[in-house]
Amino acid sequence: MIEINDVSKEYIMGDNSLLALNKVSIKIDNGEFISIMGASGSGKSTLMNIIGCLDIPSSGNYNFNKKDISKFNSNQLAELRNNEIGFVFQNFNLLPRLSALENVTLPLMYSGKSPKNRNDLAIKALEEVGLKDRIHHRPNQLSGGQQQRVSIARAIAGTPNIILADEPTGALDSKTSSEIMKILKLLNNKKITIILVTHEQDIALYGERIINMKDGMIIEDKKNVIN
Repeated sequence: MIEINDVSKEYIMGDNSLLALNKVSIKIDNGEFISIMGASGSGKSTLMNIIGCLDIPSSGNYNFNKKDISKFNSNQLAELRNNEIGFVFQNFNLLPRLSALENVTLPLMYSGKSPKNRNDLAIKALEEVGLKDRIHHRPNQLSGGQQQRVSIARAIAGTPNIILADEPTGALDSKTSSEIMKILKLLNNKKITIILVTHEQDIALYGERIINMKDGMIIEDKKNVIN
């Protein structure tokens, strides 16, 4: 599904430059659960942004389902994100004035689906993450764990093949983190590819494969024998 070859990403800041990724190569198959680890500045979030088509490489190539992403224009990239990828972020990124149902429904407006279909998909997604009785609650009426469940529901409502989770437990306590990771594990059991960025070893162990990054490079890519 995902094949990245010798990808580098350089940011130019005035007379200076920052090499965030340095000739990274990685292959991710359908249905895998990948954990990407590394300290701040290691390049893990930059790699995730490129995988999620939120950023483009400075060099190298990225093939998604055998399609060369470097040849995509902004509209094609947006369509790919909308149809193939769901995003889960550390700070939930929910709109405070909207209910859980409205937050999940909103991205589906760009999918061309009818209002009824969007509503049905959103309700189904919220039920799947255990929030059937919270669909009309606003974010400030929900706990941190419940807010993250809403963001997961938003990510899966469009039935993506991939979920990119960037530090999804970073703002949560250990018990709630475990609950969130069990949801992601269940989604992976349904053959959704999960790509997780984390700096927490115990969270990374939910993945079946662990990638460690340092200074913009992959320094280790191994199977998780504990999983």
